[in-house]
Amino acid sequence: MPQATPPRIQPLPTADMSPELRKLARLGADTVIQVLAHNPGLSQAFQPLGGFLLAQGTLDGRIRELAILRVALRCDAPYEWANHVPAALGAGATEAEIEALSDAGAEWSPSDAAVLRAVDELCAEVYVRDETWAALAETRDEAQIIELLFLVGFYRMMAGFLNSAGLEVKPGQPALGAAHGSTPAFTTDTAEAPSAPSGKTGPDGTWNLTFTHPAGSKALVLSLDTSGGAVTGSILDTQLEITVPITSGTVDGTHLTLTAQVTEPAAFDISAEGSIDGDSFTGTVTITGGGTFPLTGTRAA
Repeated sequence: MPQATPPRIQPLPTADMSPELRKLARLGADTVIQVLAHNPGLSQAFQPLGGFLLAQGTLDGRIRELAILRVALRCDAPYEWANHVPAALGAGATEAEIEALSDAGAEWSPSDAAVLRAVDELCAEVYVRDETWAALAETRDEAQIIELLFLVGFYRMMAGFLNSAGLEVKPGQPALGAAHGSTPAFTTDTAEAPSAPSGKTGPDGTWNLTFTHPAGSKALVLSLDTSGGAVTGSILDTQLEITVPITSGTVDGTHLTLTAQVTEPAAFDISAEGSIDGDSFTGTVTITGGGTFPLTGTRAA
């Protein structure tokens, strides 16, 4: 399918966008938001459905992202592909699986094959055939099948928008059909280790952490206070400039778990667990619907 070259709509400078849209752009696919920002009302209307499909739906994150990538292939949408490869890797898809999406002879489990066949049929015929529907129904209920139909429809719509507006893939991002690019899509500076040991052993205090995603690294500041085995405090996303409170947590010696809920610029739950060794923190963070990723860092105070 053709794609507009050069771009027909230039991204709106972030300085000219509302604070809400600036934060949304920092979640990823920033050029999409900057182009949509030319129509602020549509930008606001577009976000809830997209956010639901990505973070609040019931489809497994891995197959959701593989389905989106298959849509990108069928619609020849390089920008859509480039921005969802990291999400697919983060949700548990392998590079081999991502590259196999372009291979008509690739072998998939019956469950995966039914989803990918449904994507192909919707993109080609705007209809899921009876045999494919029956295959979907063997492992998914009606609610999940409806969600899949909307997922494919949403990203077909996005592919038409992206290709027609002429959004360009950023240097280093994966080319259509490829499983990796040459550079991360985003990076942030990571905190340096304290120059001298603090002498502290427990989790209380402030921690500079790095959350490592296939798209790049993100800096977080974790503030912790423990009492009676419970954890309170907050998480600051330095890129989004958003602070969310810890809603629940437990601590057992030097091991802790915690959860928090992000409400804007999109709604999703996060949980983390880790262990403290003096001034070092090692653990993982899980984003609902998005996968589990390494989390490391050092004590700040």
